[in-house]
Order: sequence, then C-alpha cells, then structure tokens
Amino acid sequence: MLLGLQAGVHNLPFIPVFGFLGSDYMNIRPDLKTVKDPYSGIEYVVVPPIAPDVAVIHASRGERGGGVTTRSDRNDRLLAMAARKTIAVVEELVEPDRLLPGLHEVYVAAVHIDALVLAPGGAHPTGCPGRYGIDESHMTAYVAAAREEDSFRRYLEKCILAPKNHSEYLATVGFKANAQ
Repeated sequence: MLLGLQAGVHNLPFIPVFGFLGSDYMNIRPDLKTVKDPYSGIEYVVVPPIAPDVAVIHASRGERGGGVTTRSDRNDRLLAMAARKTIAVVEELVEPDRLLPGLHEVYVAAVHIDALVLAPGGAHPTGCPGRYGIDESHMTAYVAAAREEDSFRRYLEKCILAPKNHSEYLATVGFKANAQ
C-alpha cells in the first residue's frame, strides 16, 4: 500500500487514510486501526508503515555512482526510500549527464541505492518500456506450469536452477530485446 511506504520513508508509526472507515476493507485488513485526531476529534483509519529490509527495483539506466532512472508510473523511488537496502537492476550503465529522466521517468538518487546490477533483459519475463515488452508466451507457460507441483518443479529446474547465470537464463528462454 502506497501510504504504508510513505509512513516507512518518514519513519512514522502510521499514516492516516481516507475512505476505509465503515467499509468491508476493515474486516479483511486486521492491521488497519482507527485513531482520533487530537485536534478535530474525527476518527481516521491508519495504515502501519512498510519498511522492507531489501527492495529490488528495475531501472532502464544507471550510473556507476548509483543513481538510476526508472518509470514514473511505478513506486520504485518511494520503495527505494522506504527500504533499508535497495538493489537496482539496470538495463544499461550511462554517464551521469545521460541519466536525466525523460518523459514518464523519475530519478532515484544514489543515496537510496545500495547496489547496482547491470543486467540487460533483467526485467524478463515482464517488460522494460522502450526496450522490450512482456514475454506473453513465457508468462502463459509459467502460469500453466504453476498449476501443478510437478510441472512447476520442471519449470523451476529449466528456467531458474539450470542456468548458471543471467546470460544462460536469457538464452534458455529465447529472450530477444526488441524496442516497443
């Protein structure tokens, strides 16, 4: 939950949200509580902080100092700020002056990145907009394999355990980067 990450970023014990009071959502989320605003007396639902030990984000570009550029329609910057440690997987390393975010991108400062991993194709089987799309056939095969324990074990062996490195994984799944 986005607001939980915001509470985590600011090291708050909770953050208030609007719209949940009296809803069925309160029945399925026992971690949500209510508090009274000491100023107005109005009761609010509060969300606990989310502060992951480790976050892994994917970015299109990164620079050796640790800064990265990622999609603005994701919460990667907020996640990186809330996490105790953040690993950024990047498609390419660039010089710092080429790291300026473009349209629909945001910059995540190096202070929030603990490790940078160069892995072209690192978002596979999901996509990296502008570089490659979602591998729908792989996702379909994964979902089919996950339906039964034996087929899922075979999938894991072939695609996860057998490849010795990222390059072998990409070869195993037949990855081809083609810009969208």
